[in-house]
Amino acid sequence: MLKFTQPAARLSLHRLYSSAPAKSRVQLVAELRKVSSAPIIKARQALDECNGDFDAARRWLEDDMRKSGVAKAEKIKDRATSEGLISISILEGGLGSQTGSGSGLVKAGIVELNCESDFVSRTDEFTRLASEIAQIAAQSSTQQQQESPFVPLSVENLLQTSHASGSTVSSLITDVIARLGENISLRRATLLSQPSISSSVFRAASYLHQGRVGALDLISLRSAPPSLFRDDAFIGDLAKLERALARQTAGFMTLAIDKPRNAEDELETVLYEQPFMMLGEEITVRTVLDQWQKKWGIEQVAVSDFVRWEVGRD
Repeated sequence: MLKFTQPAARLSLHRLYSSAPAKSRVQLVAELRKVSSAPIIKARQALDECNGDFDAARRWLEDDMRKSGVAKAEKIKDRATSEGLISISILEGGLGSQTGSGSGLVKAGIVELNCESDFVSRTDEFTRLASEIAQIAAQSSTQQQQESPFVPLSVENLLQTSHASGSTVSSLITDVIARLGENISLRRATLLSQPSISSSVFRAASYLHQGRVGALDLISLRSAPPSLFRDDAFIGDLAKLERALARQTAGFMTLAIDKPRNAEDELETVLYEQPFMMLGEEITVRTVLDQWQKKWGIEQVAVSDFVRWEVGRD
């Protein structure tokens, strides 16, 4: 049997309970930059100001970036923001949907977030910001009685809404302004909110084309047997149809569903009169929907309402 001398035992215990070696200044700077996206000069300054305390330096950076962001946002607030992104967040996709609970409730948000240049609009940080704001919009509450399932949201109120981090939407935008150096503005936001109704099933469908064109469609199925929504083949076919309808809405200059809004509008702006190109069909959208509902024994499948937005266009 091997026997350890007392010094060896002490050395072993010392190694077992000793703390991890302190991180170098270079490692601390790298971690600060990772968690804050701060420039290397600022990360170094934060450590100097806080005597090498990482947590204090992180708080110092957050406060500094907030102050500099507010100052920069005020300085460039009058710059034109003609670029940007459309972003959509679906929290509840409807009965049988894999998005949300699948219980029948439909809830989604769509926003347009603008910036100065196409370069900034393509950055991961700007895209993430637009996505976060769309999710916050989708979580908004509405009055119980509403004329339309699509409810325009007050931009001013949305800017003051809190994010999960505790910051307001306005603060999130200001922080990104500080990092990217461009003016950023929230142009518009709309909530889609449709409760489950016994006579019809509602589902949400969306499509984004390069972030510049977005469509959010509310699909309704009247008198659809509940058993269908437990049929994988039906759910798969329905999801394919929904996506194609949203792509169709976005891909064409779609202004109405079944008839022109006014005498000046062309038939090509009416969804049901368009050739269903997104399914590779030369027949109209209306005809395809008629065939699809007969295939599955449903009284009616329809686009109840939709929103189609393009960056910079009303």
